[in-house]
Amino acid sequence: MLHHKALGFKSRQLMTMLVIALLVLLALHRPAYAEELYARVTVAEAYIEIHTSPGRGYPVFYIAERGETLLVLKQKTSWYKVRTEKNIEGWVSINDLGLTLDSSNELVNIKAPDKESFINRKWESGFMVGDFDGSDVMSVYAGYHFTRNLSMEVALSNIYGDHSDGHAASVSIVHQLFPQWRVSPFFTIGGGIIDTNSRSNLVATKDRSENTANVGAGLRIYLDDRFLLRLQYKNHIILTNRDDDEEVDEWKIGLSVFY
Repeated sequence: MLHHKALGFKSRQLMTMLVIALLVLLALHRPAYAEELYARVTVAEAYIEIHTSPGRGYPVFYIAERGETLLVLKQKTSWYKVRTEKNIEGWVSINDLGLTLDSSNELVNIKAPDKESFINRKWESGFMVGDFDGSDVMSVYAGYHFTRNLSMEVALSNIYGDHSDGHAASVSIVHQLFPQWRVSPFFTIGGGIIDTNSRSNLVATKDRSENTANVGAGLRIYLDDRFLLRLQYKNHIILTNRDDDEEVDEWKIGLSVFY
């Protein structure tokens, strides 16, 4: 198998990759400006607050009262740029926009992602780093939830050892015991394939491709908005062509988004 690394993780490199992955995830679910919307809504509550810029930290400079019409112009993260009947432009939060009526005189069906969205999510994807039998591992995964408790995931991994590198792909069934909990345990079972490639002339490590089977357990921790933290352990059985199969432990931590 991949050779053990006495110094453990390349922590600085892994942290850099994790930060890059987080920025990518942010970019995926927090687009900059959306296309022009130009939807007309009417304030249904006593009033909603209009800010100078998209964010709670920016001052409120105008109050739109009940019955006032707003033209929705653009979206930025969880904020919408609007124009009043008096040609005043500013920003309202996604939750405040949900207090307006659409052209059918129905409440606008929009709200910020919350714990309920986490419980009822259909898609999930993320980036994880960790240890694979003493070697560094970096993984990306995507999953689809059939029910609140049951999902299927596909993962791709790169493994970096002292004398050999590896590439792995796997498919797993994931059972989440208590999907309504903010900190939710889960169990996995699956299989895949791993390719090991020698990059050292000093060690007699042959390139090989082998099937794998795995079982695991972990925790999903809902953070906020569309983000969750994921902690995971897997025990892999590598089905070799030799007399004995190999057993490998894998520990990972990562950040994910859900849809």
